[in-house]
Amino acid sequence: MTQTRPPAAPFFSAPAVVVGLCCLLLAAHGLRLLLPYTAEANAFYWLALIPERLSLALKGGGRDAYGAGSLLVAVFGHTLLHGDWTHVILNAGMLLVLGAPVARRQTALRFLAVFLLAAAGGAAAYFALRLPDGAPAIGASGGVSGILAAAFLIMAGPRAGWPELVSRRFLQTSAAFLALNLMIALMGPSLLGAGIAWEAHLGGYLVGALVMAGFVRA
Repeated sequence: MTQTRPPAAPFFSAPAVVVGLCCLLLAAHGLRLLLPYTAEANAFYWLALIPERLSLALKGGGRDAYGAGSLLVAVFGHTLLHGDWTHVILNAGMLLVLGAPVARRQTALRFLAVFLLAAAGGAAAYFALRLPDGAPAIGASGGVSGILAAAFLIMAGPRAGWPELVSRRFLQTSAAFLALNLMIALMGPSLLGAGIAWEAHLGGYLVGALVMAGFVRA
């Protein structure tokens, strides 16, 4: 009897949209390192979340104040900037692990919508809690936190819809996530030498959970 070998497992088991997004984050950071200083500074100015610029806009404007378009660019564009390779690899790795079960439950466009809307929610929370002159923030952590919430929602129950938002399992994991970020906040503005925008984590987590539940119901 001839024995047949089982097919080899794919190197990447995550859906293509997850792998593609991880590669985009890594490529964006690599490209930033290749930019000359002036171009890198301009990228930071246009893409980072800078509370002082929003504060100027709310006070009536100024040379560095956000306009509607530049604010929209920063709300989503800050996900493409990271402080160093450790920062971007950590975010990309978490996205790769957590994003797979979420992407398998949704279309690629809906997965991206969860990530981007969570990033926007994280930006809104960061601005709200850091006005008028908080430090600039960069990184995809808000979007990743939204994907984390979506993954927790899937773990909470088979439907991953509105009922799971108030399920005991989801509330317990959410409480642990909240406690971790409150601990980060209480430990001061930096942890292990790196600034952590815990406000963006919480905002992204909340929006990610709501969007995922809404998509599943639809």
